[in-house]
Amino acid sequence: MDTTTRPSLWKYFILCLTKKYCAFSGTAPRREFWGFFLFMNLFSFIFSLVGGVIVAVTLPWGELAAMQDPEQMQAILFTRIASFFFITQIVLLVLYLPTLGVTIRRLRDAGFNTAWGYGYLGLGVIIFLNWAILERFQYPGGTATQFLGIISTAYWLLLLILACFPTRPAVESTPE
Repeated sequence: MDTTTRPSLWKYFILCLTKKYCAFSGTAPRREFWGFFLFMNLFSFIFSLVGGVIVAVTLPWGELAAMQDPEQMQAILFTRIASFFFITQIVLLVLYLPTLGVTIRRLRDAGFNTAWGYGYLGLGVIIFLNWAILERFQYPGGTATQFLGIISTAYWLLLLILACFPTRPAVESTPE
């Protein structure tokens, strides 16, 4: 295949964030899918690293070392970490729709039912509701939360395996 006509992985990443931001129709070749995930994970890693360094640098280490009250120390740490966590969640929400869109398009391109991708969305809703209910009633979580986390990870790994399959040619429907 002539590689000069194919867009670069970076161009696919930008395409998924701009023109195909909420596109669930059509197909996505493997190169588009993996290009998007490569740069999304690379930027997520860099964002986490820089954010962690910023949180660590801005902590009042002198005050923390002099404190005797662990609750006061916990309050200071919580406010700094919670603000970074909040920003991270906003970034993840912004990236969620293009991630879901490119996954659905890739599954369609590989010839799989797109219900696999929407199933992951449903699983995410269940996990969110589980978290919201546990948080509301101050329940410690436990086995159910761990089980949902394991199922979610296994499901995502299955989607990644399905995304590795080659493009299947479209079946032409002929009138009978």
